[in-house]
Amino acid sequence: MKHLFPILLLSALPASASVVITFAENPEAYYSSLSGTSVFDFNQLKTGQQKGVAWDGVGKFDQLQISRADAYGGAPTEKMPDGSLYSLQGAGSKVLTTTLYLASDSSYFGMWWSAGDARNVLSFYDGDNLVSRFTTASLMEPLPAEYDGNPINRKVNSGEPYAFINFFGDEKTSWDRIVFTNDGSSGFESDNYTSRVDAWNPAKDGALPGIPVAIVSGTTTTLVTAKDLAETRWSLDETTVAHAPGAPVPPWTLLAAFGAVFALRKNKRKATA
Repeated sequence: MKHLFPILLLSALPASASVVITFAENPEAYYSSLSGTSVFDFNQLKTGQQKGVAWDGVGKFDQLQISRADAYGGAPTEKMPDGSLYSLQGAGSKVLTTTLYLASDSSYFGMWWSAGDARNVLSFYDGDNLVSRFTTASLMEPLPAEYDGNPINRKVNSGEPYAFINFFGDEKTSWDRIVFTNDGSSGFESDNYTSRVDAWNPAKDGALPGIPVAIVSGTTTTLVTAKDLAETRWSLDETTVAHAPGAPVPPWTLLAAFGAVFALRKNKRKATA
């Protein structure tokens, strides 16, 4: 089947490219399954605008807007099954941009990205250099229909995707600053930020968690499937990474869904809160 998005061969990427490869966890996941990470879930904060918020041992946020759980955000927890506090840019708040300054150069970041729409932009920087930039159009829209709608009740906001997304730098790629931006015409909702300094190592970490979605270098997005990655260090095929100690079994049903369908989605904007 011909892809509806432009696909670039991995060999077409320049050897010096700062590449981040991204994976979605299964549709019901709210946390990364990668080990050795630090998690920030916002539940210890008050609602409203917060400035200079520290993430112990990881870094510092310049400003945050903390919102109560609603149709668009707030991952459920055991104590809060109807959703918890979450980070918001836009949607009527004064916070349109949040910058996370990391204490150490890092090669992994993950988050539960909920109610993805075309106005959400996530950028990774190393100093003043842009490592990679993601939008819902380049990252969330390729997800299969299993990710549509709030997972607490898939009938709620069923036109937008919800997924835990992993961002892996390759062995030469790291970042020291992450910027979350919305222009104010909708909302950028996210939760359960997860960070790790070390790059993914198949010998120690096993197979990459989740499903391949895209490789991004700067603002160039290459949509990929497991088959595209079969001859690379990111391979999920059964003869390489999947044989690493402790490697989880790949979710082949969803892998097949990615390989079979890349449907263009209609951009649906949420009404400004």
